[in-house]
Amino acid sequence: MASLKFLLGLIPATAKIEQAEKALVAEFDKLKAFAESDTLKKFNELKDLINSSDFRDKKKEIESLVYKNSEEYMKEKEFLSLQKAKDIVLYFRTIAGSMLKKFKELDGSEKISNFESLQNLVTSLEFREKMKTKEFRNSADEKKLLDYKRLKESSEIKNYYNFRKSKEYSNFLNIDGSSRLARYNELKDYVATAEFREKKNYLLDKKRFEKTEMFRKIQEFDKIKKNEDILWYFKVKDSNKFDILKERELTFSDEFEGDKLDTGKWLTNYFWGDKLLNDRYSVEPDLQAYTEKENFEVRNSLLKIITKPQKIQGKAWTEGGFKVKDFSFTSGILNTGKSFRQKYGIFTAKVKLGNPNAKCAFWMLADKITPHIDICRTTDGKVFFDYFASADRRAKTSLSGKYANDFYIYTLEWTPDKLTWKVNGTEVFSTTSDVPQVPMYIGFSGGLNKPVNSMMTTEIDWVRVYMPKK
Repeated sequence: MASLKFLLGLIPATAKIEQAEKALVAEFDKLKAFAESDTLKKFNELKDLINSSDFRDKKKEIESLVYKNSEEYMKEKEFLSLQKAKDIVLYFRTIAGSMLKKFKELDGSEKISNFESLQNLVTSLEFREKMKTKEFRNSADEKKLLDYKRLKESSEIKNYYNFRKSKEYSNFLNIDGSSRLARYNELKDYVATAEFREKKNYLLDKKRFEKTEMFRKIQEFDKIKKNEDILWYFKVKDSNKFDILKERELTFSDEFEGDKLDTGKWLTNYFWGDKLLNDRYSVEPDLQAYTEKENFEVRNSLLKIITKPQKIQGKAWTEGGFKVKDFSFTSGILNTGKSFRQKYGIFTAKVKLGNPNAKCAFWMLADKITPHIDICRTTDGKVFFDYFASADRRAKTSLSGKYANDFYIYTLEWTPDKLTWKVNGTEVFSTTSDVPQVPMYIGFSGGLNKPVNSMMTTEIDWVRVYMPKK
């Protein structure tokens, strides 16, 4: 019935297919994203939690809790004990007083350094011997002695050394920076928190369960299970709605964004021409020579292969080998021979072939001339679908040339035992004979085998290749 559908023009419109697939992909992407979402994660966590025996047991346990001997109680008790401890009390009294501040101001100062230098001097044996001599009187050394005595008797110096020897300072050194002080501050901060007060009040509350996180979890679960996305997710996740997307993996694509061809993906030459000749060539009786980039245009997410009248000299492959030839036309060819090959899968592109009398094609090839697959091609006013298993084994069908005048989605589905050609999702041709069993690359080309008077274009909106998931 496929041929009748094509004859009557009853196949789905390209825009409708794209819109439907876009919507399906978008919904599938939403499904996959939601499967990793915090919302679903939370739903599953809550469901597992509140349905667990541990949860029910915990509820009973909470209802029997008392404040005494709780963790909060023990921390508060420890804090109050530390707060009353003599060493802690003395420490905070010390740091609140003025003596420590004055001590720190003098400690390590030049004044203390000078005093201690004078003390070391005047208490030395040598200095004491000088004091016994007549020359000592009114000498510089006597002046130093007097300076020392003056400093020694000053209240500032006395207070400094008295404090350094005091129990207050000794206690300060023991407590400051200690784990005991750190624990005190930790507990002090903790018992001052709203969290502590809430826990304490909660443990003292006979209706404590209604104020627990567990109770809030139950309420949260009751709310989240009514979430629209949750209801949608469980409705569609196990349906067959997305089977076509689940069963395939995108392995190659080009949406032709930007303003130039991606040469990392595409070779603008025959694969063997690039590999063996490092040059371009055409095949007799083609009327066009292929250029590197002059006959390609990428604009508005669209690739155009332009075939146009142009005098040019190039190489042509004949039965006698390569020869230099004058061409009257130029066109473009591109393929993934160097970047991408695949055995089996779905090979598809949205293409406007253009003039059905031209020689424009979306094709597949391996390292030899055959097997060769034309996913679609134009010539003699028709759109053809071909499979060349060998030079003498060919399978083909064709459609009206009208299918070249607009965008259609051309697809080849390749399995180990079957090739199926589709246009806009409708089967047009299939074969089970001599199915290729080698990886193949894809290509597009323009060209002519009959002269024309004007420029022609083949337009490619996108190309995608999928691999069936095992």
